[in-house]
Amino acid sequence: MQERQRSRRWMYAVLTAVLFPVVVFHATCIAVMGPGTWGSGMEEILPEFHKPTPDLRQLGLALRAANVATPGGSNEVTAPGQAGLPGRLRWTSEDGGRWAYLTEEGGGEHDRQRLFADSGNGLREIELPGSLIVSRPQWLGSRIIAECWNPWAIPPTRKLARYLASWADPTRRPEVAIYESEDASGDWHYLMPGHTLRVAPDGKHASLLRSGALLAGYYSIHLWEVESGIAPAILSLREHADMGSQSFSFHWAEDSSAFQILGRTDGFDRRSSQRGAGPDGITINLLYVLEDRKLYDLGPGG
Repeated sequence: MQERQRSRRWMYAVLTAVLFPVVVFHATCIAVMGPGTWGSGMEEILPEFHKPTPDLRQLGLALRAANVATPGGSNEVTAPGQAGLPGRLRWTSEDGGRWAYLTEEGGGEHDRQRLFADSGNGLREIELPGSLIVSRPQWLGSRIIAECWNPWAIPPTRKLARYLASWADPTRRPEVAIYESEDASGDWHYLMPGHTLRVAPDGKHASLLRSGALLAGYYSIHLWEVESGIAPAILSLREHADMGSQSFSFHWAEDSSAFQILGRTDGFDRRSSQRGAGPDGITINLLYVLEDRKLYDLGPGG
């Protein structure tokens, strides 16, 4: 009887020694790669607001009234070459007479995505990057850029291997990232983490968001300087209630000198309970001016 109990304890000890490290490592992997901020590039930047001049107030009013359209597109656009595209049209964008179309074929999680581009020389298909899920492709100079998601619904063994590889390879990390295809060749390159890209009309800057799943609903807003490749954070904010990032929007000035942030937020730091936010959140009407790198608070009427 005692020998049987010792044998059973030995078996439990072996199972614990083998399984416990695996469970801990897997939990760590999930915490970091799943509901975490590892690789997202998100920052907490509390804003410093400045008082706008009368000219900036007028610019804010004009932007708010015009709801300036920026490159980035809409699948409601009727465009040359759109008729006859295979599958369901999911995204259309245009820049200077050049078009990009994203379609899907199939059903459910196994949809096949296809990208078509027309730079003035006829419609052609562009190979998409690996197993990534692509959204919002658009022209930027001689390149096509797109937001790409590396799916996390993979077997545990692959997840662990990806977690280890992600420390050296940013393309294995969990964030949505910006990729580029130079001259629409289909040879895609990782640029940086980010999503909800809004390119300025002159193509020299773009606004984008970064967010981590662990702090879902909290975003840092970045200004991407296309030529240098840097994307400093401008401010951070929390989405209002359950509206997601749709609780605020971006609008570029036609001369690309500034962009406006309009909508509602539940605050600017990481805490879920915000002083003064209230059930309706905080109304924001902000203008970021590129020349002086300052953020101006235009107020509800601005």
